[in-house]
Amino acid sequence: MQIAEHYLPDEIYEELVTALTSKMDFQDYPAVCPRSEVVTALGEIGNIWPASILDDVEVAAAA
Repeated sequence: MQIAEHYLPDEIYEELVTALTSKMDFQDYPAVCPRSEVVTALGEIGNIWPASILDDVEVAAAA
């Protein structure tokens, strides 16, 4: 099943990532980066991305 792509304004995307990682505790796994885990899950599972990854052409077409 193809999930539609969602591009959030960078500020909101960062707030979402911060909220999701703020309670994560990986002390038993110091090699795990909570931010990377959340960003990967948002992109690969939810197809949710920061708007800053869009090319200028894509941004202009969406406006």
